[in-house]
Amino acid sequence: MKKYTHFSRADIENMDKLERVQFINTVNGFKSANLIGTRDKAGQSNLAIFNSVIHLGSNPALLGFITRPATLDRHTHTNILETGLYTINHVHISMTERAHYTSAKFDKAISEFDSCGLTEEYLEDFTIPYVLESRVKMGMKLEEVIDIEVNGTMMVIGSVQHIYTSKEFIDQDGSLLLDKAGTVAISGLDSYFKTQLESKYPYAKVEEKPIFSKDESRSDQVVYDEGSGNYNASLLPYATDQGAPSIVPSDLTMWKKTGASKISHHLKARYEEIKAQFDEMKSLYSWNEMVYQAKFSFEPVLGETYHLYRDAKEELFLSMIPPNSWKREHLGSFRLNADQIWERLDV
Repeated sequence: MKKYTHFSRADIENMDKLERVQFINTVNGFKSANLIGTRDKAGQSNLAIFNSVIHLGSNPALLGFITRPATLDRHTHTNILETGLYTINHVHISMTERAHYTSAKFDKAISEFDSCGLTEEYLEDFTIPYVLESRVKMGMKLEEVIDIEVNGTMMVIGSVQHIYTSKEFIDQDGSLLLDKAGTVAISGLDSYFKTQLESKYPYAKVEEKPIFSKDESRSDQVVYDEGSGNYNASLLPYATDQGAPSIVPSDLTMWKKTGASKISHHLKARYEEIKAQFDEMKSLYSWNEMVYQAKFSFEPVLGETYHLYRDAKEELFLSMIPPNSWKREHLGSFRLNADQIWERLDV
């Protein structure tokens, strides 16, 4: 029998509060990382990170997330009830720290967009801000709020009205290439993880199921000592009365088919990953070359947002004036990092 560390309900309830919070928030595995954007009727924006967004259906397209008890001051929940609209924005590798700090308890009059260095983006006629830095974002309409009586939380259910992303992040079968987009996963309340495609399988059908065998905890009954739980036959001073294990030839046809399928998926995923990295590097180099060749008469500050424009003479120039403040040909928005590399924000 495997040796487990067992936690009873009593053990869990007797844990230190912070230890219990971390333990239970990680025990259900990795979760999605999303920034939910809202705005009240007075125009005050709000942004908060959530790790509870879940898929509820594809037709109609529905997503849900859990919000805390209404007895607490929850700006996201209040704003959604007030306007009936909100946005869901993926969190990516380059923005985890800024996204994380939106969970701090800001006053309602303070926008997390401004405080955490993220940019409001308004698309089409949707009145709620998206996150400019996010590469996968959705405009949502409130459909239903379900009270969860056991702990006083609520499930907010919304229908997807708009989705914005890049074609390069959409696979041939329609699924999103989240690893290519740089979307991260959350464990607990404070740990963020990169994603990488490990395997992708066809739609499961009984008649196409491979032949599986159970993963035995020990490979050879002859050399296993039940008392110590070790493979120690070479140390025994006496012979054993156990018979040798039977050897059954494997199904080579199925083995070859499974192996070929796995290596095909693995190499394709690896190729796509390398190609995406190369394309990203080319794009990064091209944009940095343009920005550094542009005209500007100031020394850029790390972390600040700058905008690249083309004037009437087809010359490039850099400015801190946002594109919605004047009529200029806007090419992109950038932020300078510590390595003197310009990171494009509006992709």
